Amino acid sequence: MKQVQFLVIDEAAQLKECESTIPLQLNGLRRCILIGDERQLPAMVKSKIADRAEFGRSLFERLVMLGYKKHMLNVQYRMHPSISMFPCKEFYDNQLSDAQIVTKISYNKRFLEGTMYGSYSFINISKGKEQTNHDHSLKNVIEAAAISEIIGRLKKGAFSFPFSSVNKFLAI
Repeated sequence: MKQVQFLVIDEAAQLKECESTIPLQLNGLRRCILIGDERQLPAMVKSKIADRAEFGRSLFERLVMLGYKKHMLNVQYRMHPSISMFPCKEFYDNQLSDAQIVTKISYNKRFLEGTMYGSYSFINISKGKEQTNHDHSLKNVIEAAAISEIIGRLKKGAFSFPFSSVNKFLAI
């Protein structure tokens, strides 16, 4: 194997600190850049004991906490401005701005009829109940059915765009 002298670790804030040490031991490695955002999804551990011992922390987060120099990319290109407004205020001290492309009309499409389907929607599934499996993972069958219904409606439409659902439950 050819020696790696320069390493880029993407989504480094999601990688547990102990996992980051593996590629850092590559023979001949001279430089490493960590790319990530400690304000987004953190490194995860399932064990409460490991979490209390802070084994869920990423090397990225540790270096930020220790005051190492970092560079923040302050223009976002993914979200409609009505969506980016919340994280900008809550997590980024209003330091984030929207790229011109996300202010265009194409980012303001409604993919389903009705007022509840704007750029984003919060849908309360009041009858949903979290259940625990034998492996202690959570599931919510009612919520999964509601998501499935919405995805079914999107697929029936004339849309040829990729979409995904983000949730904290095990997919059924």
